[in-house]
Amino acid sequence: MKQLRVVQGFLLAAFFLILPWGAAAQDRAWNDCARRAAVSSGVSESAIQIRAEDDDRRSDTYILSWEVRSDDPRRQRGYCELSRNGKRIVRFETTPYRNGGREGGVRDNTPPFTGSYAQVRVDTDGKGYFSSRRLRSDRLERGYVDTRDQTSVTLRGRNGFHITFYGEVIDSDGRSELTLRITSSDRGDARGRASIRLNPDRNEVEWISLNGRMADGGEMKAEFNRNQH
Repeated sequence: MKQLRVVQGFLLAAFFLILPWGAAAQDRAWNDCARRAAVSSGVSESAIQIRAEDDDRRSDTYILSWEVRSDDPRRQRGYCELSRNGKRIVRFETTPYRNGGREGGVRDNTPPFTGSYAQVRVDTDGKGYFSSRRLRSDRLERGYVDTRDQTSVTLRGRNGFHITFYGEVIDSDGRSELTLRITSSDRGDARGRASIRLNPDRNEVEWISLNGRMADGGEMKAEFNRNQH
């Protein structure tokens, strides 16, 4: 009986040690989602509202939808997809989430976009970050978008940091917003998506949000915003 009580005591102690860690990990993931949404939208984190979508516990991930607090019907919205176990963001999007599918047609097998979209070569000063397993810059200074010649997104930062991703347009609103499927980079194989917004005159980059995986198997993500300048 005494031995049983000792075992029960250890189990109870382990439960209370693990519980705060799990809650803290979840809080960090929610905060990270708000931070990335704020950087992408050019607002403070306090201006971001987050809500959890209906949770399907059979899935390995769950969805947090975010939007900028505003009465403007065109306010920026998107979602974060979080791993259930690690409580980390595995996907960040700047298009609204729709139950049963993602708005904007961002899927791996999505065919190239055949509608009208901005044919531009633009670059803009701003601020942002890029991170992957082997590359990192917390001081991006310029973002480039080319949909006229070879479709690509380039990020430049301090100390000579430079990376270019190539791909194809898979979605657009026909005006200033584009979604690219990333198929390669100047640093090797890469797969992912880049969401882009241009200014109304389509001669500057408003923001770039990028996520995916590099050739080394590591996750990559980036946020660039001219409004942070």
